[in-house]
Amino acid sequence: MWRAILIDDEEIALDVMDIMLNRVGGVKVVGRFQLAGEALAQCGALQPDLIFLDIEMPGVSGLDAAGELAASCPDAEIVFVTAHDQYAIDAYDTEAIGYLLKPVAEDKLVKVLSRYANRQAKKKNRRDDSVVRSRSAAGSEAEPGSRAEDKPALSLKVLGSMELYAPDGRLLTWRTKKTKELFAFLWHHRRQPVYKYAILEHLWPDDPAERGQKLLHTSLYYLRSLFKSVGYEAVVKYGDDRYWIDASSVRSDLEDLLGRLKQGGAGAGIKDILQLYAGDYLEMEYYDWASAYRIELRSTLLSTMTAALDRAADESRMLLLWKLIEVEPSQGHYYDLLAEVLSRAGDQSGVRRVHAMKEQMRLDEG
Repeated sequence: MWRAILIDDEEIALDVMDIMLNRVGGVKVVGRFQLAGEALAQCGALQPDLIFLDIEMPGVSGLDAAGELAASCPDAEIVFVTAHDQYAIDAYDTEAIGYLLKPVAEDKLVKVLSRYANRQAKKKNRRDDSVVRSRSAAGSEAEPGSRAEDKPALSLKVLGSMELYAPDGRLLTWRTKKTKELFAFLWHHRRQPVYKYAILEHLWPDDPAERGQKLLHTSLYYLRSLFKSVGYEAVVKYGDDRYWIDASSVRSDLEDLLGRLKQGGAGAGIKDILQLYAGDYLEMEYYDWASAYRIELRSTLLSTMTAALDRAADESRMLLLWKLIEVEPSQGHYYDLLAEVLSRAGDQSGVRRVHAMKEQMRLDEG
């Protein structure tokens, strides 16, 4: 969570900004000051990431105080907050990350925080690149696809419902449905960058361009805040007006399944396939943009399972047929084949159950 201090000579303005930051999330207010001098005295000890600074204050103005604050807290970014827009040019001359007009609109605040998140991600990428270059120069090259930070990957489930788990097994929750879909859409493209306009077209097709971009930036901020809350600050990448997911930070059940399918379900691998395939790709979310791949993956799975039937022993054959019935319940011959296997195993109650299931399927089909 980012640390912030607020500097404004009006107590009510401090209250409003404090409330808005708490509502947006991802920022902890560690100090509130009505005089710039008081903030300067404590800034070094508080070590904030962000400084929300009013411009028009008695004594030292915000513009004058900005330089001293930057010297005292060189790693902090300054966001100017003022009721007057005539200071904008002077404010940006100080290299402030944002300029908010009172009354502060929440979407403007989120945009500033998103800008800060992007800037931090770029700084981290530069640090990571420097580390990789240093290791390479020392003859200690990083393995392809390894993360710069030695952290376990997040665990992603996309077969059936989509669920994302922290390394400690905790299920992560999404701030909004669109935040969840945005992550799914970017991850769906794996390491391929996606243009902003393609994201807007698929996720916010009915919104005007300006509103769509605001919603995108808000969702990006929520997404980055979620990852930062579990110690991952650069999962969502940005460059050349495109976004993508650092796939090395996330391990998914789909990747495991594709690895087994590539082997053709040979040997014990077919049991792993059946266990991994808990449902269709993003089945519970059923995003339209995922439909084509959902159908393609299902087709590949069915081909692998039917091919494995011919060479499988009865135990594996039974598991295959149960899964085939689950995936394609309208295919009557699967029931007959399963009944034969159960009969050979002496499971007559199982045979009766399968016949009853087939009869129910016929009734449902009408």
